[in-house]
Amino acid sequence: MQPCQKDFFSQVSINTDVLTPLHTGIAIFDKNALLVFANEAYLQMYNLTGKEYIGISAKDLFVTATQGIMEVLKTGENNSCTSVTVDGFYGVTYRFPIRNEVGEIIGCITENISVALDKTRINEIRRIINELETQGSPFSVAPSAQTSSLATFETVVGESAAMRLLKQKGSRFAHYDESILILGENGTGKDLIAQAIHSASSRRSKNYITVNCAALPYDLIESELFGYEAGAFTGASSSGKKGKFELAEGGTIFLDEIGELPLKLQAKLLRVLENHEVQKLGSPNPHYVDFRLLSATNRNLEQLVAEGRFREDLFYRLNLFELVVPPLRERLADIPLLAYSIIHGLLGPEKGHKIRIEKEVLSLFCMHHWRGNVRELRNVVTYALYSMGPMDTVLGTRHLPERFFNNTEHEFLQMLYKERELPVQSIERFSVEDLSSRRDDVERECIVKALQTTHGNKLKAAKMLKIARSNLYKKIIRLNINVDDITKGTVLAKPNRPG
Repeated sequence: MQPCQKDFFSQVSINTDVLTPLHTGIAIFDKNALLVFANEAYLQMYNLTGKEYIGISAKDLFVTATQGIMEVLKTGENNSCTSVTVDGFYGVTYRFPIRNEVGEIIGCITENISVALDKTRINEIRRIINELETQGSPFSVAPSAQTSSLATFETVVGESAAMRLLKQKGSRFAHYDESILILGENGTGKDLIAQAIHSASSRRSKNYITVNCAALPYDLIESELFGYEAGAFTGASSSGKKGKFELAEGGTIFLDEIGELPLKLQAKLLRVLENHEVQKLGSPNPHYVDFRLLSATNRNLEQLVAEGRFREDLFYRLNLFELVVPPLRERLADIPLLAYSIIHGLLGPEKGHKIRIEKEVLSLFCMHHWRGNVRELRNVVTYALYSMGPMDTVLGTRHLPERFFNNTEHEFLQMLYKERELPVQSIERFSVEDLSSRRDDVERECIVKALQTTHGNKLKAAKMLKIARSNLYKKIIRLNINVDDITKGTVLAKPNRPG
């Protein structure tokens, strides 16, 4: 037994023999986040079988350690989120603090569920389901086809602090029938949050209707939203048509890109929201419709109100509950989870589980600005995945699209080449392979220059380099940069290397 195990198990009585045969992966970490126990299911799930694992730090094992195990040890509160190892193995983990007799946190126990079950487990689950269906179990629930295909807050990928807060608010707001306005840049996943709200609401068994206000032709918007009676206009259907609001009876209607709605329709929408009465084109009388409205936009509605392009009274009617989906650059901790989720979605869990992403690629991802947010990440990962050879299992920098690499490194390299008084166009002569081999030197010189400029202020240096402060700290340690030497003006241009 290793010292960390002796120290931990001397403080608490846990019968690990009971945990060893469980099909669910169980692991225990001490107060320093060192692994002191793992059952066979856990070892297989994270590819640790046959390896020396006792005493390994959670940070060395999991990309998601900070928002997972470390958070439990820090706060003493349970949490659950997706877990991804540094080698790319993927699972869903529930974490619980372990306390001693006086209530002090001395460790964390985790329950882990694999997202890539082997065929034996899958067949076993199918057999049990078939038995339950044959017996007509009173506890079985058959969700509608639509509901089961919509996103939920559990399936929305993201365990960063910003995403956790968003999910918590969304889950609370979902229980009410008031309007919710979802704000965020293009590609952040506003539509998924809207789906998750519907799935978490009491209306989840009813219809979920989506309308893209920017995609509807101007002349058809009113008839699409509110419907029309037979013969209401030339070309109208002889039987009339239900509008989107009427189709959402008892359920939810989601108006995406609501900032693009014409002023004329804004006035009519306001009346509909106030009394839930919809009047079809060609109909003399309105009729009541029971719906819940969700809307989303990437526009600044307050600015549109000031410019007279959006009704102020409608803005306040829509904006009772507001949710802001953070851009990807503000949730860097989610990038590994999203990248692996995209791979699994494209290849399926069984094939996707075999793909690993190089640490260098994840580092580059954390330096990128991601103007297209999750949509751009999906495009980059998809390109890289399909650029891999049939026998490749590691997604590396050579698989990334050239446009991504140039966009990631361009501003970073400009600073370096300006300092060396070389023309900016010299950047274009470097290939992906050249940059990969020189990356450490390039990163080190840029970081040193930024720290010299900011007189050792790491926060200002991180902003200058456009990377997260935590990412800068990691690079300073990895590249062996002495900040004290920088402030004294004695730092070396390049690190001393043995040999």
